[in-house]
Formats: sequence, C-alpha cells, structure tokens
Amino acid sequence: MTEQTTQSLQQELEKLRRRVAELEHALEVQEWGGQLFHESNIPQLLLDFETGAILAANAAAHRFYGESLRTHPHVNCICAENLDWNAELKPVVAQQRYGMRVSQQHTENGVRTVEAHYVLVNLRGRQIVHLIAFDITDRLRAQEELQRTYRLESIGRLAGGIAHDFNNVLTAVVGFAELARGRVQDETTLRYLDGILAAAERAANLNRQLLAYARRQVAQLSPIDLGVWLHNTLDILRRVLPENIRLETSVDPQLGSIQGDPNLLLQIVLNLVVNARDAMPNGGPITLSLKNRTLRRACGDVPAGRYVTLTVADTGVGIPPEALPHIFEPFYTTKPQGHGTGLGLAAVQGAVQQLGGYITVESEVGKGTRITVYFPRLTPPTPPPRTENTQAE
Repeated sequence: MTEQTTQSLQQELEKLRRRVAELEHALEVQEWGGQLFHESNIPQLLLDFETGAILAANAAAHRFYGESLRTHPHVNCICAENLDWNAELKPVVAQQRYGMRVSQQHTENGVRTVEAHYVLVNLRGRQIVHLIAFDITDRLRAQEELQRTYRLESIGRLAGGIAHDFNNVLTAVVGFAELARGRVQDETTLRYLDGILAAAERAANLNRQLLAYARRQVAQLSPIDLGVWLHNTLDILRRVLPENIRLETSVDPQLGSIQGDPNLLLQIVLNLVVNARDAMPNGGPITLSLKNRTLRRACGDVPAGRYVTLTVADTGVGIPPEALPHIFEPFYTTKPQGHGTGLGLAAVQGAVQQLGGYITVESEVGKGTRITVYFPRLTPPTPPPRTENTQAE
C-alpha cells in the first residue's frame, strides 16, 4: 500500500469519526430536548399544523388540562372561545411562525386564562406547532384587584376630604336652625325648622358613611364583648325592621372579646341589617349570629387566625353573580333609584377594615345572602403562675 493511499484512508477515517461524533451529539441534543419537554413543569403540547390534532403532551399538560386531553386530543376541545383551528387559528400561526396568544382554555380547574407561546417547526418534513402554556389567571386577577384598590383609595381620599368640608357646612346649618328654633313661636315656621333639622340629620348620617368608607373616623378602641354589646343594641336594630321581619340571634356562650369601637360596630351591624331588610320585601327572618372561629389556613381573603365572627343572614332576593364583585364599591347599588345611596356596604367595609377585620359574602338569587365579618379575637390574659404565697380566692 502506497503512502498516498494510506493518507487517503486516514482522511476518510477522520471524516467518519467526525460524522459519528456529530450524529452522537445530535442524538444527545434530541434526548435533551425530549427530556426537557417531558419533565418540564410547564404544560407543553405538540400540535399537527395541518389538522390541529394534539400529537404529544408532557405530564404537566396532562395535569393542567385533565382527562379531556386524552379523550379529545384536539386543540379545538381545549379552546373555550369557540375558535376553530382551520378557520381561525391555523392562518395566524401560518402568518407568524413565532408568536404568543392570550386565550380562555378548558382545564382541569375550569376555564382559565392562558398565555400560549408557540413556534412552528419542521420535523422530518412534517410541520409541527410547539406550544407552551402559562396559566396567568391569578396574575390577571391580582392586577385587577391592585388597580381596583388604587381606584378605591383615590375615591376614599376624595370622599374623606368632601365629608370633612361638608361636616363644617352641616354644623353651621344645624347651629343656625337651632338658634332660630329657640326664637320662633310660629308653628308653621317651627315645622319648617324641624324639617331642616331632620334633613340635616339625614345628611349627617350620609356624611358618617362617607367618613367610614374613607376610614377617617377616629375610632375609640377598647376590649368589647360582642355578646353583651349586641344585647344592648337589639332595641335599636328592631326599630328599623317592619312587623313582617323578625330578628333572630344566636350567640356562642363562650364568645371571645375583640378590640372594637361601639359606634363603628353599630354602623356595621345597622347597615347590614338594613340591607337584609331591603332584600326581603315579603318579610321573613334575619339571623344575626356571633361565634368563635379559628382558621388553620387562609380562607379566601381571610388569613389564618383566631376570630369572632358576626354573621347577618337573610332569606331575601339574593345578589346576582355579576353584581357580587362590585357590592363594596362606593355608589354602587342594586336597589331601585331613590332607595339607596350605594354607600352602605362601602361604609361597612371601611369600618371593618378600620377595626382590623375582614368581610365575606355568600349569596344565591332567590335564596338570600349571608355576610360574615371576621374580627380578630383577643387572647385572654394568662393568669399568673401559682406559688406557695398565692392565696386562693
């Protein structure tokens, strides 16, 4: 064998070695990609570009989309917006091979908002859409809640400023009316002045609601036994109820105490009872209950902790589901025009928050509404350790 032939064979052998190394690397990359696809905790799908059929899904996708992914493996079945792959989605992917789309999708936990990132690739002559799904439902809800909080905070500052200025005007109106009433003998004029004072009192009540919503009232906090407080308040509550509505109470005999303010508590309960009354045109029972409750874990917006709960439940018309997210917004009301200011529940929420509490609402149209206020429960004082010098009482 000549030297030239040997060099040629060595060059071919080197080419073969490089080719084998390239193939091994490509196989390794393919294995990496497959492992990243299947073991990722982010839902990923491979779709057939022509038909929209789901060719493969990783474990995270199966957990996210649930059993329907196995029984109906097609992109049309997970889309909650009635969009057809061939008519509406496929042209978008064809026009833009790399993209992102936010849509509503059917998942194991109901309809969720999904941010879907996709890329159109060619695998062995077949066009495949690689889709990565991010559930952004909670993020969007948090953003909406933050925007709502900012909006309500701005309204609260405005309401508080107006209420303080309005209070100064009311003080002058009431003062001059009282002075005039003491100097007038004419019965007709006295009736007019009484009308002015009555209107001023209604305006003062509205002003107190504005201040409570804006959380500008000065609270005089002290330990309060809600059971004793409620017993002393029942006469006031029953005065606002017609004969066809009865007020029923239930109080835990071992009820704990809270740090509260009697005026704010009266405002909370009175508004809730009046709202319940207005929701019961045909009469019936309103149940007001007080009990201890301990949450081992957070329940909705209420964090874990020890509470005294105040619940007002009616059997009235209920609140439509579309109205529930708005009932604590100022000037929002479901009552007929002229029958409410829309400040009642906003003022309740402001007062509850001022006392460090939380409020939840459950309602079903035609069956009634249940509003529960969670007040932080005071820890009972620890008795001093007993010693030999301690005398029994």
